[in-house]
Amino acid sequence: MVVFFRKPIVIVVIILVVVILAGALIFVKRGGGPDYEFIIAQKGDVIEEVNVTGRVEPTESVNLAFEIGGRVSAVHVQIGDRVERNTRLVNLDSGELTAQLLKAGADLEVERAELDDLQKGTRIEEIEAAETEVSNAERSLQDSELNLVNVKNKAQVDLQNSYDNGLTTSQKAVLAGKNAILTLTDIQFARFLNTDQESLDLVDIKAIAVLVLLGAENAGGWSINSLGRAEEGAFGVVQDAVAASTYENIDKALADSLEALQKVKNALEAVPLKAEFTVAEKANLASEKNIVATEIANLSGIQQGIVVQIATNSENVSNAQAGVNSAKNVLASAEDSLKLKKAGAEAEKITAQEARVKSAQANVQNIREQLTKTILISPLGGIVTQQDAKVGEIIASNTILVSLISDAMFEIKANIAEVDITKVNIGDLAEITLDAYGDEVVFGAEVIMIDPAETIIEGVATYEVTLEFRKEDSRIRSGMTSNIVIETKRKEDVIRIPQRAVLTVNQQKVVRILKGKDAVETVQVQTGIRGSDGNIEIVSGIAEGDKIVTFVRE
Repeated sequence: MVVFFRKPIVIVVIILVVVILAGALIFVKRGGGPDYEFIIAQKGDVIEEVNVTGRVEPTESVNLAFEIGGRVSAVHVQIGDRVERNTRLVNLDSGELTAQLLKAGADLEVERAELDDLQKGTRIEEIEAAETEVSNAERSLQDSELNLVNVKNKAQVDLQNSYDNGLTTSQKAVLAGKNAILTLTDIQFARFLNTDQESLDLVDIKAIAVLVLLGAENAGGWSINSLGRAEEGAFGVVQDAVAASTYENIDKALADSLEALQKVKNALEAVPLKAEFTVAEKANLASEKNIVATEIANLSGIQQGIVVQIATNSENVSNAQAGVNSAKNVLASAEDSLKLKKAGAEAEKITAQEARVKSAQANVQNIREQLTKTILISPLGGIVTQQDAKVGEIIASNTILVSLISDAMFEIKANIAEVDITKVNIGDLAEITLDAYGDEVVFGAEVIMIDPAETIIEGVATYEVTLEFRKEDSRIRSGMTSNIVIETKRKEDVIRIPQRAVLTVNQQKVVRILKGKDAVETVQVQTGIRGSDGNIEIVSGIAEGDKIVTFVRE
């Protein structure tokens, strides 16, 4: 019985000793140094991708509008209708043109009758009537010339008022921009004078704004007193325009002020809101943002207003000049007619009247052509995607009423930010998923065009890229939202590690290699492309099989 009870006791004692020794080993290990998490550097593929969204569009589409304005009298199609080429879509009321055609036809008959009278000889009554027409035409010409003078004077006054307003607005804008920089500087000196990344970033973006607005270089760390003395840049251009208020100087003042306030806005938006900001600091920052945004809108509005005013003036003067020219032509015609009647039926006079008959015939033909412009015709076979015409509605010329898309293959338009556009090249392949079908349905596409000009979207420069589906598919429809993955670069069988394992030390990229149990060696590496899966290519610095530290647990 004694032996029976001693064996379990011995076993228990042995177990307790093992547990104690294991705990001691763990304690010693933990107390002896840090633990390292690592991965083994291996070869594999690294794929660089650009992810964007876009919208499906037809390869051929047209927006249709009338060349002339008028009232809609008939609508023959609706959205979704399929039409053939030369199908009649919309009609405008042609009653007035029809009346003009009847009048032109009657005028033609008059000219023909005049030719007949010349050939027969001229009566006294006809000469007197011709003299009256000359007198009336002279008065009409005088009225037209006076109207031209008045229109030119008004155009000059209106344009001068627009530029005066522009000069005043640009003065107010640069002052607002300078005040905003001073407010930003107050906050900078109160909250961002350290060497942390936020403070350094604020110095850089402030320096850009100050350079464009006040002409001072490397002024990201300037104080309010120093900034107050800076008056070059856009600020100086505005002062030059005040001193010499030419249209050219004011245009430059408006353009430079708008650019400067955009930079100031960027600087204000870059200020990180901190919890320790006072209520006054937050309110001042918000107020400056609103003021700068308002001034930007005002400057843009003034610039557009000047463009519109110049166009309006040009059109008004052209119309007034056309009235003078028309009056001159009427007078010349009346004088020629009078001379013709007084001279009798000479051969050359008859020839001149024959020319007038031809002119009247041309007028008839012109009105007939105008009548054809009251009918909107489909230039291609396809589907109606827009139809805004309503019977009885008055529409202006060049107002888009009907849009059509062809039955041809579809393409995708997408805007790619400037940070990614350098990676994309024509011929790059892409995988497309459409929201309508989910991620499981993938379509192939290829980049076929990259717009060289930028498009500003929410203050960011983007570039429009066009992709073409590689195969036609009945499931693809215009307007569908697409998710695009463009494969821009691929490296096969290269050493790759997680991007998080690469550190930046003294502006050099390094990794830590685990040697033995606890020894860590830091080596400089040269990196290649970054993969979309989180891995990065290592061009030099490590070898396949190295243990790369990814995390240190103290």
